[in-house]
Amino acid sequence: MINVFKPSKDIQYNNNSQILQYDGNSAKTPILPFNYTIEGLTRDVYPKPLHSHNDYWRAHPLFDALSIGAVSIESDIWHFPKNYTLQRTTTESTGITTTPNETLYFNSNEVYVGHNQVFLHPINTLFNLYLNPIYQFLSYSNPNFKFIDGDGNPLLGSQQKHSLFYNDPEQQVYLWFDFKTSPNDTYDALKPLLQPFIDSNFLTYYNTTDDSLHQGPLVLTITGNLPIGKVSEEKIRYTFLDGPLSYFNTSASDNELKNWSKLSQVASGSLQSLLGDDYNSTIKNNFTDQQKTKLKSVFDKAHTYGLKTRIWGDITWPWNLVDSHLLDLYQAGTDLLNVDDLKRASDLFSWTITRN
Repeated sequence: MINVFKPSKDIQYNNNSQILQYDGNSAKTPILPFNYTIEGLTRDVYPKPLHSHNDYWRAHPLFDALSIGAVSIESDIWHFPKNYTLQRTTTESTGITTTPNETLYFNSNEVYVGHNQVFLHPINTLFNLYLNPIYQFLSYSNPNFKFIDGDGNPLLGSQQKHSLFYNDPEQQVYLWFDFKTSPNDTYDALKPLLQPFIDSNFLTYYNTTDDSLHQGPLVLTITGNLPIGKVSEEKIRYTFLDGPLSYFNTSASDNELKNWSKLSQVASGSLQSLLGDDYNSTIKNNFTDQQKTKLKSVFDKAHTYGLKTRIWGDITWPWNLVDSHLLDLYQAGTDLLNVDDLKRASDLFSWTITRN
């Protein structure tokens, strides 16, 4: 596993297509190059409360999300305890060219990104798609300043770490890891990849010793199969757990909710888990006033514990109903809107909207 972040110029491959065809059959996964810069992606782009759901599906994972101002990005990650191969018989063809059968190699020293194990590809590692470009961007936006003559730092104003948005460098970015494999094993494989971020002080973290939260430009959240025990035992938590938003809609004790406020930065839940039997009516209809009031009460309660909120599991079509739900969720006070079509969601908020 590569745990020292190196610039993409170290790659010993002739072109991108050769790297994209990498089958995994080597001791070291090549570093996928990228030709994006923070200024090129986010200049004149203002951050928006959008969560790029299944971000790795996009034509340009991470980069498409940043280019429209999405502040939250989701990756599904997989780690396998043993090496294995995937052998596929393909039947697709383009023109007169038939795709040959393929054998792909997956290694226990990598963390892979994808929605379904069947469609994983050896080049699509967490390092390649997310961690390496984010680290390079953060390093660029946090240069070292030094007087030529004399000691001291010539940086004017706040010396807090800058984030990824050219127009708003104080806006944090939320990176999510949706664990698809064993929570503890996946967490153990993930931690070495995070060390460069820790060493550079790029991460928001919670210190259990003095009950203090330290803000950084990047907030890491684990969802899916949660390693609750491992994260709970850590004195300094550099990764947070996805809080159960439905708890803020029940009679959960104050102590239980306080505990989640120290394990989490965001609480999320499915729309169905929050609305219960009333959910079925939302599949073909706008939210009723009663439903909007119920959702707002959940968001408000989570906010009293210092947590941001996210709803998942809403409809994905028809578009007019998707738009209506997103607007209502925003006005009800949720913090991260779960979206599949980034451009459409971005355009939806191109005119002035006020929260209730």
